[in-house]
Amino acid sequence: MFSLPEVRGKYSVGATTFAIPITAYGDASRVIGRARLKPNISGVPDTPALKLEEVVFTAYYPADMQAVKRARKGVYWVPRPVSETLKGYAQFGGMNALLVHGLLGGYARVLKIPVYANVPLLGTQSGKHQWPLVIFSHGLGGTRTTYSHFCARLAAEGRVVLAIEHRDGTGPFVFTHTPIPGLKEQLPSNCKLYIHPEDVTFDKEPTEKEQLAFREEQLLFRRIELYLTYTLFSGMVSTPWDEENMTLDWIHTVSGPWNHSLADRPEDRAFWKSWHKTGSQPRVQYDYDVLLTGHSFGGATVLSVLSNPPPSLEDREFSAIPVRRAVALDPWLEPLPSPGPAPHSVEVSLKEQQPSAEPPALLVLNSEQFSLWTDHFARLRDVVRAWDRVARERAPETRWCERHAWLVTLVRARHTSFSDFGVIVPFGGYAKDGRRFLDIVCELTEAFLKGDDLEDALDRQSQVEWKVETVQGSKKRGEERRLVGEVGDVVVN
Repeated sequence: MFSLPEVRGKYSVGATTFAIPITAYGDASRVIGRARLKPNISGVPDTPALKLEEVVFTAYYPADMQAVKRARKGVYWVPRPVSETLKGYAQFGGMNALLVHGLLGGYARVLKIPVYANVPLLGTQSGKHQWPLVIFSHGLGGTRTTYSHFCARLAAEGRVVLAIEHRDGTGPFVFTHTPIPGLKEQLPSNCKLYIHPEDVTFDKEPTEKEQLAFREEQLLFRRIELYLTYTLFSGMVSTPWDEENMTLDWIHTVSGPWNHSLADRPEDRAFWKSWHKTGSQPRVQYDYDVLLTGHSFGGATVLSVLSNPPPSLEDREFSAIPVRRAVALDPWLEPLPSPGPAPHSVEVSLKEQQPSAEPPALLVLNSEQFSLWTDHFARLRDVVRAWDRVARERAPETRWCERHAWLVTLVRARHTSFSDFGVIVPFGGYAKDGRRFLDIVCELTEAFLKGDDLEDALDRQSQVEWKVETVQGSKKRGEERRLVGEVGDVVVN
């Protein structure tokens, strides 16, 4: 099997992709923002660039291997259909689609993630423990599988990770999945390839200060998607399982198990039952200590969620997500308002229904590539320091001296090092470095989630001081700036 590296951890990992149609009530609009696709992009004049039609996410989770007779290991890394996804990647990178398909089509069709497809969620020991919930937001050109190794590693340690497939034009290719399980049709007319900012127009053109207007609308769209994902998933896992009267027509999976005729499909019934409440409490801990994480534009999405009140739709209000910790991987700050972002005061704890003004703890893991982006890194450093200061001010007296925000740079890491791209090719120095970077990212994230273990985990790393040197690069690039250090070193800023 052409596969990404095996996932290490305490548990076998399952993966299932869920899809939930978003229905508007009355005259409520699902169009977000003012951006319209240019006619040469959509083929239809005045087509909204951002419209909520469906929420899709891949769940990575501890798998119950005893609940199925034959578990199928391997989930396709490139979302289907491959040809359209590769066309979207070509559009994202400004390349010829036929060339991309010719070079990558064969490998893209067979590459798999080493997790078990569509197996039930593992029950927790004695029903007292719950699986913590993680929500992941991808970056530009990303998908719900682009960061599968990171997501699966978190799941292997005992977490349920929801990797959102954003429909804001930042994915290579998305389409609305039919709500009728098992029905195969031609692709719907509302398929969406990657959208560049220059592919949209506004009824009133943005000023120079508003050149990032489309990115700002995409951020709002992403926040709404994240809140919908959390709200709808929480609704499923908190609903008691009713063997006789269970209604699942509001949610379905992209590739099975199906949600109909469950009396005749015992394995499908076992799958859906595993996601619902069957004891005194749900299997997934959704009502407190939620982790938000994301890469690049996904990191900006995380910071945008944490620095704004819950969004709303014309016919729907959202409650605050009880986030206690957040991990931003190489966050891209340009679309975010400046100064800031700063932590928004969470008004209500969903668990205790009491005020909770203490901001979530924040871990920012940065690549050397983004850290050498001087202006951007200076702003990021200010954001992290301000976040830590505000968190200390709002923390209880017993915790005022604790650190609440960290910024760590991975020496020699590139912007793509947080994704699977560094380990797709299973041989050579690039793959070796890619595995090393992901090991560090996963180790530090896991320690951060455990609370007091991050400082110890940082002490175990090879730490170097921040020092920039100039070296001779290739003839084409000439002299290059880089950090003093080697692959595997970290700088605690």
